[in-house]
Amino acid sequence: MNKEERSLDNATKERYQKSQLRIESGLHAQEEYAAEIAVPQARMNRRDESTSTVSDEEVAELVEAVTRNKAVGYVALFVALASLFVWPVLLGISGIILGVIAFVMGNKSIGSWSVVLGLIAVAAYFLLIPYYS
Repeated sequence: MNKEERSLDNATKERYQKSQLRIESGLHAQEEYAAEIAVPQARMNRRDESTSTVSDEEVAELVEAVTRNKAVGYVALFVALASLFVWPVLLGISGIILGVIAFVMGNKSIGSWSVVLGLIAVAAYFLLIPYYS
């Protein structure tokens, strides 16, 4: 084997390893996981597999959007938790609405918890109010 064939063999081996990693990690399926904490990456062109860099402005915009989305989710969760103890109807419905907004903005788990806790608070209020009057 001469030097040129070895370098071609190493390049082929490296390309195979990269494609295998892409397949095993699910990157070939065009799906996105853990968008809240993932580092932004440039989209790869099917014909050209070289990566391009992401500008600092795009990274700053993404970080700001993720932070804003998380803030809405945590506020929704706080309101839903507070509805279990104080003003269950008012805060429960507010928690449900904010939870849906957080869910739509991308915080699916926090939004879901907020909706569930808000529903529990409202349902418990209407089920228990006859016993207090």
